[in-house]
Amino acid sequence: TLIKRMMIKCADVANPCRPLELCIEWAGRISEEYFAQTDEEKRQGLPVVMPVFDRNTCSIPKSQISFIDYFITDMFDAWDAFAHLPVLMQHLANNYKHWKTLDDLKCKSLRLPSE
Repeated sequence: TLIKRMMIKCADVANPCRPLELCIEWAGRISEEYFAQTDEEKRQGLPVVMPVFDRNTCSIPKSQISFIDYFITDMFDAWDAFAHLPVLMQHLANNYKHWKTLDDLKCKSLRLPSE
């Protein structure tokens, strides 16, 4: 049962372990969902649950780096030790590098403006 739950959780949050173009696509979709939630909370005068997802100030690369650092790396290291997933782990490393490069260049969007 624990293994099934871990597999389902990993599948749910596996976006950073997908090929780069899919990772970027899903990061954009998730960010837009959170931006819309923040917009609606502000519109209704409700407490903003995720203030980092203000569409005017959010750095998507920083949000992805934090997500990978705090949730994904340890979870997938453990899952990789159990199931041996070198392709997923390579995608994770490549995607982390993509987000880190954008962040180092102070880019707040999914890609560099020239891409």
